[in-house]
Amino acid sequence: MNFITRVYLAITFSCISLFNLANAEQPSESCASCHQQQVEDWKQSDHFHAMEKATQATSLGQFDGRSIQYLGKPATFTQDNDNKLWVTFFDEQGKKHHLNVIYTFGYQPLQQYLFDAGKGKWQFIPFAWDSRSQQQGGQRWFVLHPDETPNDTFHWTQQGQNWNQMCADCHVTDYKKNFDSKTNRYNPEFSALNVSCNACHGDDSQHIKWAKGDKSISNKGYDVNIKMRSPMFHKNEHGQMVSVQPLVQSQQVETCASCHARRTQLQDRTSPQDIVNAFSPSLLSSDLYYPDGQISDEVYVWGSFMQSKMHDKGVTCTNCHNPHSGKLKQPGNDTCTQCHTKAEYDTDAHSKHAKFSQGNQCVDCHMPATTYMQVDPRRDHSFKVPRPDLSLSTGAPNACTQCHDNKDDKWAQQTLKKWYPNSKHQGAAHYGNVFHQADTGMLTSSTELSKIAQDANYSDIVRASALSRMSALPDANAMVAIARAVKSDEPLKKLGAIEAAANFPIAQRWRLLSPLLSDDALSIRTEAARVLAPIVPDLAQSATLSVQERNKLNEALDEYRQIQAYQSDRGFSYAALGNLAINLNRLDEAQNHFNQAITVEPSFVPAYVNLADVYRRQNNEPKAQEVLLKGVEIAPDNASLYYSLAMSYVRSQNKAKALTELEQATLKAPDNVRYHYTYSLLLKDQGQPRKALEALQRAYQLSPTSPDLTYALAQEYSALGEYFSALQYAQKLKVLVPNNPQVDAFIQQLKAQANQ
Repeated sequence: MNFITRVYLAITFSCISLFNLANAEQPSESCASCHQQQVEDWKQSDHFHAMEKATQATSLGQFDGRSIQYLGKPATFTQDNDNKLWVTFFDEQGKKHHLNVIYTFGYQPLQQYLFDAGKGKWQFIPFAWDSRSQQQGGQRWFVLHPDETPNDTFHWTQQGQNWNQMCADCHVTDYKKNFDSKTNRYNPEFSALNVSCNACHGDDSQHIKWAKGDKSISNKGYDVNIKMRSPMFHKNEHGQMVSVQPLVQSQQVETCASCHARRTQLQDRTSPQDIVNAFSPSLLSSDLYYPDGQISDEVYVWGSFMQSKMHDKGVTCTNCHNPHSGKLKQPGNDTCTQCHTKAEYDTDAHSKHAKFSQGNQCVDCHMPATTYMQVDPRRDHSFKVPRPDLSLSTGAPNACTQCHDNKDDKWAQQTLKKWYPNSKHQGAAHYGNVFHQADTGMLTSSTELSKIAQDANYSDIVRASALSRMSALPDANAMVAIARAVKSDEPLKKLGAIEAAANFPIAQRWRLLSPLLSDDALSIRTEAARVLAPIVPDLAQSATLSVQERNKLNEALDEYRQIQAYQSDRGFSYAALGNLAINLNRLDEAQNHFNQAITVEPSFVPAYVNLADVYRRQNNEPKAQEVLLKGVEIAPDNASLYYSLAMSYVRSQNKAKALTELEQATLKAPDNVRYHYTYSLLLKDQGQPRKALEALQRAYQLSPTSPDLTYALAQEYSALGEYFSALQYAQKLKVLVPNNPQVDAFIQQLKAQANQ
């Protein structure tokens, strides 16, 4: 993922020594004497090329005077007499920039470039080099984010393109951010200018002592085992894939996950396995994954792999990948048939596609690729069976119609039924249907989510993601599932349980989550503290806490504040503190934090919305509107600002203005059901029933399986005297909500009116 003139001005001698050490590539010296092949493999890897000092040799991009168009003017890439690399271009205001490229970033299939923006802040230029072959369309410069404006997060001047806090932790070794919020200065430190041996193996000092003969050192000087859990798997007499030997304990997946996962960083890492202490990993949320768990946004493999049967059976990354080169150990289908036999799976009878054609490779159907950053296809590692039936019910993609883009999902469903008439997969129950219902507001209880959360046949990340979706359904079933997850040893389920409990009354929330304040994982105890914070201003409930309980909560809240201090170079850290202050009923403090968020990162839209909400709580709607209008100036295409502004005008009894803003919200976010539905309600309130019906229809088209919207449409048509149309939607409602006496009575009433 892309995250972005000299080395920063106030550099100390110690830092100079550190950079020199980094550029010395010491693993080739200190490790190669015993591990020559591993080091040679590593030098062929993307890890080795994760970052390099920018020179003519290390840059794949051609700095030979060539130009491309950017904002209607040429951007030119040159090299001077001192062999320094430069890019010259004009910004949106017509200002000329002549930037010295100091580091390359990444390697294949694209390479990015860093410049020094001052105060230790390294940013990415807005251009990248397509390092694919010419036959693939590569060997060219291109604008990485051509649609970004100066106020967008991923514009080259914004924090989304800042190396220090977005990218550094995974592209150098032993990174320390060292951001000083008072001076707005970074002082980055690292031991190697790429992903070196210590990044995965940890501190090598004890290992070197062991290698020199200190036999008092156990486990060769390493505290953790990151070997594969088993070298091979095979099908047993019951047709199940099992390991050929007993599985061994390994932290390999956790080690890879610390970089190859979508996660939030909480502090500088202290070990390669810090996935729940230095980070908080993301679950299968609707903004990152499709309902069936397929990748949508950039999620970096781990969240997909954690869903898979392979992970469940004990497969680790190095069963398929050389751990040092990162390359596949075997070519093509041989990667899969080292366990899944060729005779059964590498055949036309199984793939239904002729050899050497697209669709014949295992990955074509079971690991479909999604392209990010314009040229970077990444394969889904959940290894799913294509399910066009789920595409029809949830909108998730499937490998069949991703390849056969001239066909539809119904065709794919029928074709698979014809090919595999006895398939146990097609049409089978899947958590994706329940997740889709939860994400679109169709569930009225947590029953189905609770079943998934407590079913050991599902992977931990799926169970945790079911828990997280219960937050909108705080009922008895959810309470049971949360209580059981809190007592488990699995961190993901605990994180899901915290989210699930967020909307319970604070007394119940405390009973459910308070044990997590003592959890070993920083991510868990601080998230629990955040959700439990509202007990502090609740005098009746806080009076029931013991001194020890109060101290535990305060300690975890202090750790939560330290996490935000670590991220104080981003607006979201101050917004998090503002939301915490609201939970503690400290509105003046919240106001200060949200203002600071806007100061630190003016493009961070939630800060405007949250600050306006503080003014709403203070009954100061004019001030709320002033803040939101400033937000609109910064982000004129952000629908949430228009929606919040509309709600403020409604509270101010200025419904005419509210209509205008709500209409803008629906135009800026045409797929938002809530905006269309609210717009229809306001139109009806303002005496525009026909336009209200049109808005309601748009909401319904986005969520045709919603009982609430279906019932609303039946009512609206009935109110307009169009009883046959009303009856049509009432009949659809009966399908969605069967055996409901009220629905039956409504249908009978409409039939009578239609007959009259």
